[in-house]
Amino acid sequence: MKILITGGKGLVGSYLTKILSEKYNVISTGREEVDIVNYDKSLDFIKNIKPEVIIHCAAFSNVDGCEVEQEKAYKVNSIGTLNISKICQEVKSKLIYISTDFVFNGEKKKPYSEIDIPEPINHYGKTKLIGEYYVSHLLNDFVIVRSSRIFGKSGKNFGSKLPTLLKNDQKVKLTTDIINSPTYAFELAKAIEFLIKQNYKGIINICNEGECSWYEFGKEVIKILKKKERRIEKIKFSQFEYKAKRPKYSTLDVSLLKTLGYYPVSWQLSLRKFLSDQF
Repeated sequence: MKILITGGKGLVGSYLTKILSEKYNVISTGREEVDIVNYDKSLDFIKNIKPEVIIHCAAFSNVDGCEVEQEKAYKVNSIGTLNISKICQEVKSKLIYISTDFVFNGEKKKPYSEIDIPEPINHYGKTKLIGEYYVSHLLNDFVIVRSSRIFGKSGKNFGSKLPTLLKNDQKVKLTTDIINSPTYAFELAKAIEFLIKQNYKGIINICNEGECSWYEFGKEVIKILKKKERRIEKIKFSQFEYKAKRPKYSTLDVSLLKTLGYYPVSWQLSLRKFLSDQF
């Protein structure tokens, strides 16, 4: 089976490339090969490969950046996904689209399931939700993967960088009032591999089991690395000067994933594995 990955050099794309390459013919692409905002160029490249599956990871994922550069966010996250969806129609490929918990407003008091109604409160979430709309309305053979707070090796996001900051004894301020499900990129990639084998179709949540605040996440890093807890300071989200709002509670319910036969481990166990691999 041929699998093409957009955004193959990014955090999720790099883990998918490594794991899926063990069993499949994987073509991992960057912007040079597949510029998702350029339909014609991308179509020409993908038509020559004729992949059975396209995993669409490429995105403008800087949440505050999306709030500032809204046109760019729409062009990359929404129109880029429209282009990939249309290409899947053309080459008859299954599409797996990586979405986000930020499609929800965070006002719910219990984990969000796949049937909960999205209502994003920032531009990143809005553009990713528009992408979901294009995928689900243009294609029959698709998977929309919603995940959250993804961390992993070489990641540029805060969750990936935090362990290094704490290992180097840097003092950090961490919020106590933003709750969601941490997701190790390795776990996400393994679950997607499982879904490919199952030939799953539809929306599905993938994250590690459990939930926590950034402060609790940091405390667990401190515990595993045996560092001093005084290096982290509690803070409310409102005390940060971020451009974009965040949902206060966006934990994802993974019950559906479990009914299919895949049981994600706790975020604490995944964090321990990540740190043992990283350090």
